[in-house]
Amino acid sequence: MGSVNITLANGQLGGTLQTNDGITGIVLTGVSEAGGYTVGTPALVTSMADVTTAGITVAHNPFAIKQLQEFYNQAGSGAQLYLMLVPDTMTVAQMSDNSNANGAKKLLDYSGGKIKVLGLLSDDVAIAAAGGTITISHSLNADVFTAASNMKIMAAAYFAAQKPFRCVIGGTSYAGTPGSLTDETAGTTNNRVAILIGDTESGASACIGLLLGVVSSIPVQRKVSRVRTGALTNTTAFLDTTALESSGGDAGIIAGKGYITFTTYPNVSGYFFSGDPMLTATTDDYAMMARGRVIDKAHILAYATFVQEVDDEVPVNNDGTLDAGFCKWLSQQIVNQVNNTMTANNEISAVSCFIDPAQNILSTNQLHVVLKITPVGYATDIEITLGFENPAN
Repeated sequence: MGSVNITLANGQLGGTLQTNDGITGIVLTGVSEAGGYTVGTPALVTSMADVTTAGITVAHNPFAIKQLQEFYNQAGSGAQLYLMLVPDTMTVAQMSDNSNANGAKKLLDYSGGKIKVLGLLSDDVAIAAAGGTITISHSLNADVFTAASNMKIMAAAYFAAQKPFRCVIGGTSYAGTPGSLTDETAGTTNNRVAILIGDTESGASACIGLLLGVVSSIPVQRKVSRVRTGALTNTTAFLDTTALESSGGDAGIIAGKGYITFTTYPNVSGYFFSGDPMLTATTDDYAMMARGRVIDKAHILAYATFVQEVDDEVPVNNDGTLDAGFCKWLSQQIVNQVNNTMTANNEISAVSCFIDPAQNILSTNQLHVVLKITPVGYATDIEITLGFENPAN
């Protein structure tokens, strides 16, 4: 008897990879709570209700609750946040030490590479009260600069492990003298780390939760300082104990030295972040967090695409060089993936890939791929020529 057999083809639609771009993480100074949270325990929360369920309360951890509440005020309920509280015996420099199994490394490993932007913040008041020493250097807690150097090492290690992320460190105990700050745009090359100066309350802290809330709610190519996104949810802003409105030009000096801080605009209500600079020269391709987030997403897409080709058979010509048709086909795979995932969402302007057929893979067993991303541009400084016109002329 005759029959008809039908086999369903799969993998023909070029489905896009999901990269969970807005997932952030935060490490904060805290305390264990009886019958509740234990310091050093990583957790994933999606709302303040989850924070309560995790056993973190305002009665015992007001410092952490402030940051977490500001995160959800900005990001909205549902945003994924990996969090961990550490004891007040751990400085921010120790949090960022890649050899410290109980620091930020523990939270990053717990997330399995899902954290794309990590925030670190120490409660300097609690650390000092517990007998720790807070040393001010270049107008900030000296541990902040050490943490930035440590985090450069940690971020490089996770980059090598195909788990790229960016980090923002709270510039705590700001001494109120912006001229004394280290100029991070001159000679530094730490393009995976940023420092935030400024808080929503008067004191020695920094609004890491608020900043991460912005990051979690915008696409990778968007700057945290974009005015069209709207004003931040905070109603007050301080540089140390000085209200932003009374600080003169201090915010501009801070921003000019490569730090993230607050700013305002005449005739526009509310507060905004001044920019998203990383601790590197402005000529660095990744001098902005937004550019770093874009390249990190492309990194993940490229790895996920090309890892499928590891140890696969590759067609070659008689002289050992690659088959040109194969090179074109493989190049198109990553171009399609990036176009469907990023270009179509206006996260980048264009993408190209080139695999040189002339490379002799028989001799090297190495396949060299050149993948290039054209980013979007930013209208950061807008120059307007304004004047009268006489239509009769």
